[in-house]
Amino acid sequence: MKLFNPNLKKLISSSGTNFLFRVFGLGTSFLIVLLISRLFGVANYGSYALIFTISQAIAMIFALGIPNTLIVLIGNRSLSQIEAKKLLFKGVKVTLFFSIIPFVLLYLNAGFISVKWFDTVELTSYFEIVAFTIPFFILHELFLYYFISIKNFLAYNIFMFVLPNLLLILLLILFYYIGKTDYYTFLAFTFSIVLIVFLEFIFIYESKIHKTPHIISTKALIKTASPMLFSGLLLYLLNWTDVIMLGIMTSEEQVGVYNIAYKIGSVGFLVIVSVSTIITPRIAELYGNEDMQELKKLIQNSTRLISILTIPLILILILGSKFILSFFGDDVISGSSTLIIISLGILFSAIAGNVDQILNMTNHQVLLRNITLFSFFINITLNYILIPLYGINGAAIASLISNVVINSLCIYYIRKKLGFYTLF
Repeated sequence: MKLFNPNLKKLISSSGTNFLFRVFGLGTSFLIVLLISRLFGVANYGSYALIFTISQAIAMIFALGIPNTLIVLIGNRSLSQIEAKKLLFKGVKVTLFFSIIPFVLLYLNAGFISVKWFDTVELTSYFEIVAFTIPFFILHELFLYYFISIKNFLAYNIFMFVLPNLLLILLLILFYYIGKTDYYTFLAFTFSIVLIVFLEFIFIYESKIHKTPHIISTKALIKTASPMLFSGLLLYLLNWTDVIMLGIMTSEEQVGVYNIAYKIGSVGFLVIVSVSTIITPRIAELYGNEDMQELKKLIQNSTRLISILTIPLILILILGSKFILSFFGDDVISGSSTLIIISLGILFSAIAGNVDQILNMTNHQVLLRNITLFSFFINITLNYILIPLYGINGAAIASLISNVVINSLCIYYIRKKLGFYTLF
């Protein structure tokens, strides 16, 4: 098979615009890191990164796996946009009801969590902010995945990468000039998300919802979504457990350095997630139509594309680690070894391909949940052992090993269940 066959060229063309939006999002994300670490301090960025990680994990739990389920059901069943919207609003009602739980628990226990878990009372205000804004984080996630499921990638990219980042940058600059620091960095982030959710709702909502046939019951929706909830949460925690455990076991400065290194290393994910956004609804559609030959071509072409474009990026990160980190301050250069280790893990993910979503979109979400659960326990164990010995490098090594384990297991089971490897 030729490397650049027509299917691969079509995939490159489809992913091009999405890739450019991702580049913009990544660039503004780095600017945000620079603004917080330079204007408010690396320690402040450490607190911001820690609370951001925790808030995203909580939002993922109480989204109940419904965002990914939207893509699966809409793709597998070839739902119309009206039917898809009805399914979305069913998901909104369910998740908003369950979001009452984290609101109450976080607001009433903000001080306890800050002092007993993280040994710092300063995080109390952060957790109180999270309590009030969790419903908006969940809605933002649902709306974004709805855009992916109906293949409105322009709306997805604007609401994901452009508007939130630009609003956050403006708010950070405003708070800096009026002398607001500490938790105001995270408050700026929450303000931007709340505003974006209102804009997303206006964009999606129609005053008259057309009557459509019954699609799925609430009980069946939750049952279908629950394996994706656990696998999605565990995949997220696999990437961010390092930050949480560093927050518990080391200083805020170390958390800040690690998070900056991880942010830079995530450049390697640029191609992976760009292609993934395009192919995920298509995978669900092809699997629903039982077109396995076309599914195989799509997955293998996308994995080749990801590998070819990611390898040069990873080489740049490895060879220029110290130089790149120097832009974020002299005290961040110490994270160069961490950046190299993180980059190697991301390289393995690129060569493996979009394995987690392949299993999710082909009704193997329970299998993915079991794989991620196994890898998650490996990750926690390794972090617990390696962080006291090697600090942030220990966390990076734990992440690398966990990455290799989960991707290897996914590749094996994709071959076993679907009959082909992701790369060839």
